[in-house]
Amino acid sequence: MTPDASITRKKTEKEKAGLFSRFSKSESAAATAVIAILLLGLAFTIISVVKLEYVPEWKNNAEQDHIHDTWNDIVDVKSKIDIISGLMESGNYYATDFSATVPFNIGGGEVSVFDSSKSDGKLEVNKERCKITIKPYSSTNLTVDPYALECDGISYFSDNSQYPDQIFRYENGALILADDKSSMMKRFPAFTIEENKTNGENKTNEVSYKVAIHAVQLLGKPDSISSNTITPLQLTGDRAKTIYNIRSNDSIHINAFDLTIATKYPDAWFAYFKEIAQYEGLDENDYNVEYLPSNSSVHSSVRFSFQPKNNKKIESFYVSKSVIHAEITPHKYENIMELNKWYNFNAASVTGVNLSQLEDYDYSKVNLSTQTSGKLSAYSPIANTYYSYNLNNQLT
Repeated sequence: MTPDASITRKKTEKEKAGLFSRFSKSESAAATAVIAILLLGLAFTIISVVKLEYVPEWKNNAEQDHIHDTWNDIVDVKSKIDIISGLMESGNYYATDFSATVPFNIGGGEVSVFDSSKSDGKLEVNKERCKITIKPYSSTNLTVDPYALECDGISYFSDNSQYPDQIFRYENGALILADDKSSMMKRFPAFTIEENKTNGENKTNEVSYKVAIHAVQLLGKPDSISSNTITPLQLTGDRAKTIYNIRSNDSIHINAFDLTIATKYPDAWFAYFKEIAQYEGLDENDYNVEYLPSNSSVHSSVRFSFQPKNNKKIESFYVSKSVIHAEITPHKYENIMELNKWYNFNAASVTGVNLSQLEDYDYSKVNLSTQTSGKLSAYSPIANTYYSYNLNNQLT
C-alpha cells in the first residue's frame, strides 16, 4: 500500500516546527547570554573608566578637604595655647585651671563606594627640637645674662595618595606650613617691636621702641602616633613666668638684643623676621637677619639682631614664657586595667589601710549579671578555679 502523502507531509511539517521552536529557544538563550556578557563588559568598562579617570581626581579633592580640616585643627591648637597663655600671664587664675582638648583629624580623604580607604598621617609632640636664645645688651656697666629656652613643638605629617603631602608645625607660638624643600610661616608668634607713639607729643627727635617677646615652651613626653582616625590632643597650662622686664629708667638699660632660634624650618623664621621688621618700619641699618652656620644636617639657626642707632633707643624690653603640657591622650591611661583581661597580684601595699582586712570572695556564689550589688560569700581558694589569690604574707 502506498503511504498517504498528506499524513507524511503533516508529520514533516510538525517535525520542522518542532526543530524551529527548539532552534528559536536555543537562539533566544544564546542571545540572552550574549546580552548579559555585553552588559557585564559594559559595566566593567564604565567602572574601569570611572576608577581611572574620575576616582583619582575625586580622591585628590577629598584629600585636599582633609588637609584643610587638619590645618583647622592645628590652628585650633594655636588658639587654645594662646588663650591659656594669656590667662596664665594675667595672674588671676591658677595655671592648672586651664586645660583643653583638641580633636586632631589625622587621617581622611576617603571616596565613598569607589575608594573607601583613608589616607594616613602622623602626629608628633616634642619630637623635633626647637630652641630660642635671647641675649640683651646693656649700655651700662651691669651685664644681663642671656636666656635659652627649649620650646619644642607639635608636628603633623600627611601621607596622601594623590594630594601633595604637607607638614604642619607649631613651635614657639608660630604655625608653619612646610614640605621637604621649603617652609613658610602662616600664623605669627607674639613678638612685637613697636614704636612709642607718644614721642611726638614731647616734641623730641628721639625715637623709642617697646619690645615684647612672649615665648611658649611645650612640655611632655616625646610621643607620636600614626593613624587615619581622630586623635585627641590634650593641652594643660603649667605656669607663666616673666624673664625680663626692663625699662629705660631702670638701673639696667637695654640698648640692643639678639634673638636666635634653632629650628628645622629656618626659612619660615628668616622670612618672618624680615617681614616683622618691615611692617614695624624699622630702618635697615638698625636690624639684621642672618642664617647661622650649623653642624647639624637637620636643624639650622636664624638670628634677628636689633641695634637702634643715632637718636633711637629701646624704651622697654619685656620677655615672658608660658609653659604648656602637650600630650597625645590615647597614651594617658596606659596603666589602667583593661576589660576582659585577667590580672594576678602576689602582693599588695596601700598607705593608711589595714591590709589584714583583705578577704577573698567566691565568684560562684553570686550572679553578677542579675545582681547589681551584694557581698560575695567568703571562701578558701581551691585548685582549678578561675583565679586564686595567694598573698603568702607578702603584705607590706
